[in-house]
Amino acid sequence: MTIDNAAQPANSPLLLSIGHIQVTEHHVMTPAGTWPLAEVNVTTSDQTRVSTHTPGWAIAMVVIFIWFFLLSLLFLLAKDSRMGGFIAVHIQAGNYSYTEQVPVSNELQRADVFNRVHFLQTQIGRARNSR
Repeated sequence: MTIDNAAQPANSPLLLSIGHIQVTEHHVMTPAGTWPLAEVNVTTSDQTRVSTHTPGWAIAMVVIFIWFFLLSLLFLLAKDSRMGGFIAVHIQAGNYSYTEQVPVSNELQRADVFNRVHFLQTQIGRARNSR
């Protein structure tokens, strides 16, 4: 069931935003439509990846000190991790659905997206219990 944007309360404060998904006390608004909070289902799909590599400073240290100290090869044990990808947040209400792909480049952003989705799911549970 899609609700006309004009039918929403004008003074309804924005509680949460996940990409283009906006949540008020009673509605979830997406580019695909606006739905009552109690009629929405939310799921996530973690599409992040972590890659490790030897940083450039470690390779430079090995090249500089290899002739002086054989132990300089231990610099090659240094590893750096990089996170990339996205978290897909899927909103479904009846026959309508919308998927927002939120880009993530570190662990803090990943945790923030999952915390926001958890808060949204808590709000949905409260709305369903108050019916």
